[in-house]
Amino acid sequence: MSIQKLADALGLAPSTVSRALNGYADINVKTRQRVQEAARDMKYRPHPVAHRLATGRNGAIALMTSVRAGNYLDASFAALLSGAAEVLREQGYFAMSLALPVGDGELKEMDRLIEGRLVDGVILARTRTFDSRVALLQERRIPFVTHGRTETNAPHAWVDTDNEQAFYVATRRLIELGHRHLSMINGPESMTYAQLRKRGFLRACSEAGMDQSKISIQHCEVTSQAGERAANEILTGSPQVTGLVCATDSQALGAMSACRQRGIQVGRDISVTGYGNSEAAAYASPPLSTIEHAIVDNGRHLAELLLRVMAGDDLNALNRLEPVHFIERPSIGAMRQAPSRKVRTGTKS
Repeated sequence: MSIQKLADALGLAPSTVSRALNGYADINVKTRQRVQEAARDMKYRPHPVAHRLATGRNGAIALMTSVRAGNYLDASFAALLSGAAEVLREQGYFAMSLALPVGDGELKEMDRLIEGRLVDGVILARTRTFDSRVALLQERRIPFVTHGRTETNAPHAWVDTDNEQAFYVATRRLIELGHRHLSMINGPESMTYAQLRKRGFLRACSEAGMDQSKISIQHCEVTSQAGERAANEILTGSPQVTGLVCATDSQALGAMSACRQRGIQVGRDISVTGYGNSEAAAYASPPLSTIEHAIVDNGRHLAELLLRVMAGDDLNALNRLEPVHFIERPSIGAMRQAPSRKVRTGTKS
């Protein structure tokens, strides 16, 4: 059905119908409601190109992050997308995912998206301490919100989990269980969440009187393979370690594999914690202690804040720090007499 037929049925000018459908304030409320109800009853759908020209909007929001070649978007990114889509759908927006290439093409790819006016707003996941992607979004003046904070960019809207508190709580629990030789397997140093998680870990260690100069912290990709390699390096160089605090569940599962290969029993000889409360964590052997961070809710809140950015709300008021909850499972236990461990120089490839 064309807009002309809808206008004829209502006895209105096509321009009036168009402005009513697109929410213009110069059309009174009763007329807008009448037009919208008739459009629904008559199953009218505006032509997408004409709608874009009339409103300046295309009805799409991009949830984007950067991914290294050969890696993939993980379950937490999909959960963010699911939560955001719930809220955006109610407001007539599509939510789409976009993976930017890490490296030289990253900003070029993002700028191509912005210059092409392919989306009305952006949700950027996994921020860096200084984030050139955030700087570009600010320069181009496109509405956006980030999942995670930055440390040096100009103020902007963000939603973040309380990463520092999460790792303070997890580390404190191991200390309460008697562990005094702890190490951390963390994400890449450039990522803001990794800095915050390290801060929480070290704060708990400091309060317990532990010498930070003797604490090993390995930075690596947030994969099981990287976690396994990091754990092997830690256990080779510091065989006295009885607790591994990992930045993600995937890293923790890799670390548990490294322990099994060495005959170290997780939950008895060594305690391991993760982050994310993934399905794999619950079914690990033993089940993995982890941090629940309500990632779908994070996605909903990101969409809500982005809509407020698009409505012109004050950016300084558009920040949300999400609570976290430690889930204790059998991968951690009370400190026992440290077993004799053979130092291995080889690692699984």
